[in-house]
Amino acid sequence: MFAVPGWSVSSSALKQQTEPQSQAQNEQKQDETPKPGAKSNKRKRGKENVTKGNVDEMFRRVIEGQESKTDKKRKKDPKPKEGSGLEKSQPVNTSEVGDAGKGNKRKNKRKDKAKDKPQTEEGKSSAVEEANSLSSAPPPTTTAILTPLQQAMRQKLISARFRHLNETLYTTPSSQALELFDKNPEFFQEYHSGFARQVKESWPSNPVDGYIKSIKTRGAIHSAPKRSGSQPDASSRPQLRPLPRRPNGLCTIADLGCGDAHLARSLTPSAKKMKLKLQSYDLQAPDPLITKADIANLPVEDGSVDVAIFCLSLMGTNWVSFVEEAWRVLRGDGKGECWVSEVKSRFGKITRKKAQIGAKKAPTKAELKKLKKAKRGGGNNDGDDSDVEDAEIYAEDARPQEGADETDISSFVEVFRTRGFILKPESVDKSNKMFVRMEFVKQGGAPSKGQHASLAAAGTGKKKFIDKVPVGGNMTPDEEAKVLKPCVYKIR
Repeated sequence: MFAVPGWSVSSSALKQQTEPQSQAQNEQKQDETPKPGAKSNKRKRGKENVTKGNVDEMFRRVIEGQESKTDKKRKKDPKPKEGSGLEKSQPVNTSEVGDAGKGNKRKNKRKDKAKDKPQTEEGKSSAVEEANSLSSAPPPTTTAILTPLQQAMRQKLISARFRHLNETLYTTPSSQALELFDKNPEFFQEYHSGFARQVKESWPSNPVDGYIKSIKTRGAIHSAPKRSGSQPDASSRPQLRPLPRRPNGLCTIADLGCGDAHLARSLTPSAKKMKLKLQSYDLQAPDPLITKADIANLPVEDGSVDVAIFCLSLMGTNWVSFVEEAWRVLRGDGKGECWVSEVKSRFGKITRKKAQIGAKKAPTKAELKKLKKAKRGGGNNDGDDSDVEDAEIYAEDARPQEGADETDISSFVEVFRTRGFILKPESVDKSNKMFVRMEFVKQGGAPSKGQHASLAAAGTGKKKFIDKVPVGGNMTPDEEAKVLKPCVYKIR
């Protein structure tokens, strides 16, 4: 071969090949303890090597979890001494020392997970209970300043909850409503708060205010001194007749389904002067004036009440039993009164036969007299005879007159009649566009239907002949319960 300039290598530059050191020799060099004061050129990796000299200390510290003397000294004096080589280095992480440190770390993680697991389950169960409680609790009050949009949304939520409670009260028996309010007493306050908003925002007037005024007026008649010729007899003015009273002058008024006891709170200041005993009953008693009770089963003695008031409180599907209970507690001498106010939409409309609509208008008395006189005198009009005959069969036009109220209370009155009450015709008031007011008087005899009907009278076999069967006299219990429709708001 020939030599190429620049590519030839002299033998003097060659070095003898040496074998790489074995792993055992490397470990032996690492095990050698450095001399004190000698500086190491190796890069520090933040780990401590396990040697024969420190294996016992490392075992106690890492495996058994005991603190070494060095660790205790570091806690007392965190500043390292000069010359120790730790002034600039980071703190040693003993949890990562060798494989033993890694295994210990895994065990610690498992223990932490085992400890955290039951706490997580408890947290989940408590969260579920809290969610259930929040779903049934009323919307919380807040003192935060809300934007107009937030205020509107909050008001819609409160109104929706009120409508739901209102529908529940109208479509369930009173016993279930009592059970509902027993489990959730806050519902009672929430419902009547929504009711108060409806009265303030939508109603032209509150029927309770009319009853308060009537009681004050009639109570003043009894307490006013009698003067000859100063005022006419109260019996000649039914609207100013005195309240029914006992021989001692006391009048007991029971507000059945009182709500927030507005009537009792308004009359209590003057009750002693007018000799009134006020009793208020409802499904909850948030006020000392209210007695908690189902008005289908009152804690009242028979015949101990003079006036019973149902002001928008015939709400349950068993409202007929409320009427029967009012008959039981009212006095039975023909003076016990039952006052009722109800929403017009709960009653039906007056129905008319098709043949009645468009019938001829009945002649006036003057016209009828003229026709009869013409018939007797043999008038020249050929149609006189037919006109007189037609006058006897004229039917009044049954179409509703302008401004006439079409609310039909006949079936409702019949339910009261069969339960021992008589309607006062002059007391019926339909002037309010939303409500109907009426007053009944308890009869002296037993009712013909219901739980207080006289069994002895039913077993005599005697038939009572009447000229005309009242409307609804043969209604079944289900038909009677449907006489009043539930007052349910439209779903929005």
